[in-house]
Amino acid sequence: MRLILWFAFIYFISAQTLVEGGGGDITRYNGFDYYFSSVTKTWQNAEINCIDRGGHLTSVHSGAENNFLNQQISTRYDSQVMPWYGGFRRPDLNFAWSDGTAFSWTKWGERQPDNYGGMENCLHRWRYDGVWNDSPCNPAYYYVCKLDIDTCQPHFLDASSTIWQRSTGFSIEPEASGVRCDRQIKTGWYRFKSPAGSIMPEQCPNINSCGTTLPIWLNGSHPTEVNVSTSVPVCVVYPGNCCAHKYNIDIKRCQDEVQGEDYFVYNLPATPGCPMSYCIGNETRCPDGERSPNGFSPGCTNEFPKLKGKPEVTVGSHGNRIRFTCDFEPEQIKNNAKYKVSWYTRTSDGNAELVKTETLHGNQTKSFLQNTDGQKFCLQKNFFCEVSSVFPDSEDISDTKRSDDFFAGIKISPTTIDLAENDAPKELKFETTVPITCEPLFPDCAVDLEVAQTQNNGVLSFCKISFKKGPAGQVKTMEVVAKRDFIDDGDKSMKIKFHIPLTLFVPDWKCHAEFPDVTVHTKDVTTANCYSNGDPHITTFDNRRFDHYRVGDYVYTKSGARLFEVHVRTFVCASVSCNCGVAAREGDDVMVVDMCRDNVPRARFASTVEPQPGTRINRSPDGKVFEFSFPSGASVRFEARRWFGNTYYANIVVKLPSDDYKNTSGLCGIWDSSSSNDLTSKEGQKFQGGGQAPLGFTESWKLTPGSSLFYHRGGPQKCLAERFKTYCFCSENAQNNQVINCTTNAIVDRPKYIVGNNQYQELNFPGAEHCGKRRRRRRDVETQKTLILPDDGEDAVYFYDPIQPNKTLPSFPTPNGITEVQAIFNCDKALRESESGKVCLELVPDLDIDGIIESCVEDTKILDDIEVATSSAVGVMKDACEEVTLRNITLWKTDDTTGQLQPPKAVAEILCPNECSGNGYCANATCVCDEGYLSADCSIHEDDPPVLVKVAFNGLCDIRQKDCVRTRVIGRNFINSESLACQTKALKFTTDHSIDEEFNGEATIQSSELLSFAELSCDLPDVPVDIVFSSTQKGIPVGGFDIRLSNNGENFSNESSQFVVYDSKCLQCNATTKDCQWKEDSCRVNNYCFGKGDAHPLDWCKVCSGENAFEPRYDNLAPVFRPTEPIKVFKDQEMSFVIPVFDPEQKRMKYELIEPPSPPLGMEISNGGVLTWTPKEENKTFTVWIKVTDICGNSSYSTYDFEVVNCPCQAFNGAECQRGDNGTISCVCLLDVPEKIVPLAKSVNKKHLQ
Repeated sequence: MRLILWFAFIYFISAQTLVEGGGGDITRYNGFDYYFSSVTKTWQNAEINCIDRGGHLTSVHSGAENNFLNQQISTRYDSQVMPWYGGFRRPDLNFAWSDGTAFSWTKWGERQPDNYGGMENCLHRWRYDGVWNDSPCNPAYYYVCKLDIDTCQPHFLDASSTIWQRSTGFSIEPEASGVRCDRQIKTGWYRFKSPAGSIMPEQCPNINSCGTTLPIWLNGSHPTEVNVSTSVPVCVVYPGNCCAHKYNIDIKRCQDEVQGEDYFVYNLPATPGCPMSYCIGNETRCPDGERSPNGFSPGCTNEFPKLKGKPEVTVGSHGNRIRFTCDFEPEQIKNNAKYKVSWYTRTSDGNAELVKTETLHGNQTKSFLQNTDGQKFCLQKNFFCEVSSVFPDSEDISDTKRSDDFFAGIKISPTTIDLAENDAPKELKFETTVPITCEPLFPDCAVDLEVAQTQNNGVLSFCKISFKKGPAGQVKTMEVVAKRDFIDDGDKSMKIKFHIPLTLFVPDWKCHAEFPDVTVHTKDVTTANCYSNGDPHITTFDNRRFDHYRVGDYVYTKSGARLFEVHVRTFVCASVSCNCGVAAREGDDVMVVDMCRDNVPRARFASTVEPQPGTRINRSPDGKVFEFSFPSGASVRFEARRWFGNTYYANIVVKLPSDDYKNTSGLCGIWDSSSSNDLTSKEGQKFQGGGQAPLGFTESWKLTPGSSLFYHRGGPQKCLAERFKTYCFCSENAQNNQVINCTTNAIVDRPKYIVGNNQYQELNFPGAEHCGKRRRRRRDVETQKTLILPDDGEDAVYFYDPIQPNKTLPSFPTPNGITEVQAIFNCDKALRESESGKVCLELVPDLDIDGIIESCVEDTKILDDIEVATSSAVGVMKDACEEVTLRNITLWKTDDTTGQLQPPKAVAEILCPNECSGNGYCANATCVCDEGYLSADCSIHEDDPPVLVKVAFNGLCDIRQKDCVRTRVIGRNFINSESLACQTKALKFTTDHSIDEEFNGEATIQSSELLSFAELSCDLPDVPVDIVFSSTQKGIPVGGFDIRLSNNGENFSNESSQFVVYDSKCLQCNATTKDCQWKEDSCRVNNYCFGKGDAHPLDWCKVCSGENAFEPRYDNLAPVFRPTEPIKVFKDQEMSFVIPVFDPEQKRMKYELIEPPSPPLGMEISNGGVLTWTPKEENKTFTVWIKVTDICGNSSYSTYDFEVVNCPCQAFNGAECQRGDNGTISCVCLLDVPEKIVPLAKSVNKKHLQ
């Protein structure tokens, strides 16, 4: 017998463990039998099972044996299965085989064994190439046993719960269905263990016995000599014929030295037909109500104490520990009855494991299980109890009943979740089935369940669940949501794992079984883009193309599944239209980019609430591309492209997450994977055709002036949609420590290229209170790198209702002589010969450029400009190439540094803005400009200084509408760098509020940021106008600065522009001259402004009437009294009464007692309106007159009656009466009286006073 080696870890082997029934497969090779398991186990449990089978986990001693194992594993399992072999790490860190054979031949994988993490002590086959790998021993894998060929160590052991049905004493009905048949059994040696007898009968059984129709019996004798095989005939019983069919089987007599008994093994072939089955044993099951030592004849009797029903396991707590109770009920309580109670838990493979046994007597019907008993148990298992009731003189005859399993721990459900990428979150439920108890000195303890996930294709609402001290039945839930990854990567699965760290103060949780994993299957769902390019050509989400030549505001797309929509604004462009603005909304966040008014792309937040996390505006380094990002993963891209001179148009792309699939409408069509319904009007009418879209379709989606998102005003500060939740990615590092990353946009994982200087800058919200968050001002974020947008207020909103283009659409040849053939040739050449085209078409040969060429030719015809048309086409192709290579994961490559799949770098390196304007080349996504050219896209010559055109919005800032801490400045030739600067000089205003042209203020240099290629943001040194009144410091209603610009902080523009801040309460300013004058309907106090109807800051009772005059307030109302019933007061007890009066304007009031009649002696009234008085006469009513006057002199009068009565509480040891709010009277004891008197005093009610 091979020596079982000692291991670096200790485990116990049960000599009585039964071999798993009906599982696995055995193949003989080179003198050994190899068993391939059908279940997974840890290394230790697999080795135990192999020992029970008469062997060990397999050792491997040659390439031939290794190849045999690989071939068998590939045949039986997936080729990437990693079964356990018998190798283990000894204390000296060298590997050995568990069967004791020499570890001489090896097939380790590259750089293996590496003992990663210091816990890889067991050997298994690696999934690739059949090589070996070291691993921690606790994962559950399939395994291979290597067995000595010994027929007394049976290939198959049948000790199943239904084995007794093979007995000749078990019969079936003649017409029974589902009878036993051994036609499909595997030929081999079998041993049977049955309580009805474990050997084949040697007498002819009856038809329909042994659980089958045609039983098979041994027509001969069993061998008497040990370890010698004998061939013996068997017979198949037919009706009227005990041996209708005969054949021989081999039988061997074996000895079990441990149990001290002989047994037989049978080499059984499959039966020749059905329904035929081999008979085993000849005893019968005891009838209902009778018992025997094994439940079968002989010895069945009904002389034993009987139990009612099944025992029941319940749980509670006792002495700060969990306690289980096994409760059972005898039919009769008998003093001489004994009850053997056995407690079990279930092992991971479902077997019963004994925890505790005790014997109860007579009327004892409850057994308890607690860790303090010295019987240790672990939680997170099924518990059950078994009760055997006996009489002392016949202890082998009992009524044994078993309880249902009781799961003790934290129940997690469900264990499998199916989630599509556009599904709403699904819940995991956690429920405690046992109390949470704490050590006495730590009453606030908790059981913390840490969560980790194996993949990142889903996110969780949190990474830890805590259960505090309390009874069983605590329920927690956790959301699981599939990540929107915007790539076509197929369906995936991940495991959610659970772990309780060491819990010192929750004693019963120091030991627990492993938590089952939750499997999450995520289904990949596509995403989609809608493009609007050139003049403009729209490509819908389902890839249908049409031309849109109308101007105005239109619904680009709108979701029916959530609050999300995008509007576009078009302007007259040659004889058709072009995009000039886009506005998008998700929830209560609205963002706009608009260059329709002055050809300056102006990005802003139209919403006046602080945006939810994940809502962002990002601007490209060259200031020509703006991207809106939303927490859902939706995004909008606006790219300004030069047409001619300083005139620009825009290309627009909208990207939607899978949430909106089958839920969109608008110009971008119905996204449902079918382009046939894309031209569906708002009213539901479907249009067809190509080229220019039918007006019935496009005009149904036109928005009336004033109704689009471009006019959006924030209004009241409130939430219009649910804020996005925070989700987490919960992982573990090599040390099993949690690594947690929780964000509000964790459900979105959009791939992108980040290389070179291709970094976008975030444009931050200017600030507003919202949902409990404070207003964010420039001074609050001086240390942050993000750019704060200027506060545009109402200046950003303007009326837009352009006249539709009415020119005849052009045709080829164009006025400049361009033919259609030339246009096609130049467009195709521009795409294929551009640097980006060469890279993209090599990577993606089937990239659809036909539609891009078609649009390019149309643009050439309309704009009569090949350069503009081809430049736009190359940009569109580059966008399409970027999208395809980011989405199609089959094009990704493994990064040499990280080992992770990444989008192709070749595409990343060509993502330069505007093809470097033809004045440079692209390297690593960064423009390398030709000599003499500057800026991110090489579009500015170094000899071109910055040009200041004007301060935006006429250079005026109303302090009543905006914060005026920064302003937009329009110009040209801006270079995006940290050296951008504004020079400000304070303006001086004359007494008539005109700018003093002779005054030359001190120059200060202020920071500046690029807002777009045509606009800068200039910070101001201070706000020169204050609207907070001061009686000691004179107000300044108007102020401002003269502004110049610089690219390097040293050389400033020749041009300057003035920025004037004013208080519109009392001033109106000229947009051209910047001079201001007093408003007639205003007033001034200490040079601070007040509008008509405003209160005087020092006298509320006066209001501004215009013409700088204040008059008395005529709408002031006098104080109002509330009537009351007569008030009962008590003789010799001080009364305190609050006068029930209020001022409608909620101002201060003056209180007086007036005569006649004179108020009672000693009555007083406070400045706060409280009457106090101690009556000296009883059974008398006093009437009191009270006058209340407000701050403006308006007065009101009222009377109150006070009835003096005797206090009945005084009869109880001098107690005082106390009036409650509801009119009841209670007594307050003033003396230390005996306890028996207090209830009498407290029983007095209002009725005693009547």
